Amino acid sequence: MTRILGIDPGTNITGLGIIETNGSAINYIYHEILKTGIKNKHSIKLASIHMAVNKIILEYQPHQIAVESVFFSVNAATAIKLGQARGAALTACGLNNCDIYEYSPRRVKLVISGSGASDKIQLQKKVKKILNIRRKLEIDASDALAVAICHGMTIKENPESISSI
Repeated sequence: MTRILGIDPGTNITGLGIIETNGSAINYIYHEILKTGIKNKHSIKLASIHMAVNKIILEYQPHQIAVESVFFSVNAATAIKLGQARGAALTACGLNNCDIYEYSPRRVKLVISGSGASDKIQLQKKVKKILNIRRKLEIDASDALAVAICHGMTIKENPESISSI
């Protein structure tokens, strides 16, 4: 079994989700959302993301980590802050010597739902169905699980097409 941590980085909410796959089956393990506090300083938010990702890596020992790449925003300041949140998560992964893989939001949607233009609600429904989750699933956690599933499906179908960052 390969354990995969999916990360949907965000400055206010970061989604984390863990699955296991053996190539033919994908099993849900865990998910959470990290709320960094809207009123907190940006540096405190980044430290919170780093510590939360480090904690989940130490606790669940994922074999691989899949992270959503930064989408290009109209607002440059927002894109920079999102990139910094992603960097805080990636630093925790690097310190733990993890293999990290990157997927664009469009690629994740395409692999999970068959359409790169799916909205978040459609993606959430597909994730819940794939993982047989019946309880409430927050959008950010759903996005993190979707990134992990995307990676699991990609390594199963075309392992030569992926490269770590």
